[in-house]
Amino acid sequence: MEILFKREQTSGKMSRVNFKLWGKIELDEDEQAIVKRYRFDDAVMIDALQPKLLRNSALVSFVVLIPSISVFSPLGALGIALAFLAAGGAGYWYFNNKRETIFVKDLLHGRHFTCDSVVELARKEAWLHDVVSFLRQVMESAKHWDGAERHTVEALPREEARQAILRGG
Repeated sequence: MEILFKREQTSGKMSRVNFKLWGKIELDEDEQAIVKRYRFDDAVMIDALQPKLLRNSALVSFVVLIPSISVFSPLGALGIALAFLAAGGAGYWYFNNKRETIFVKDLLHGRHFTCDSVVELARKEAWLHDVVSFLRQVMESAKHWDGAERHTVEALPREEARQAILRGG
């Protein structure tokens, strides 16, 4: 398994530089077979809570819907349908580009990440490397999931047990 990164800089608003990172994992034939067998491509690598994302996506859809209705309304019912289709597409595009949740398939096909600074870009790259390393180990362990194992769980000393309970595990 290899991870490919491409970095670029673009001029943003008011002479500000935007940084973009593109990441993609490349698999050999054996790894592709494991992904296919266990359906890892639909697995969530990082699940990020973004409570405002759905609301903002709906807002984008609404903002696109208003002018779309005025443009397409001369076409009648077809025009209204096209306006809703355009609004839905805009909302979906916004949602997909802004989501922080990363699926394995995102990196199998390649995904762009926008970063505000070169420091954030470096952190995102290191974070993606760690997540892909985790995926690699899960895929390796998938080869040996058959059978049963016995693990002895020892009692922790009192203070360690208390800390484990407080942090939830």
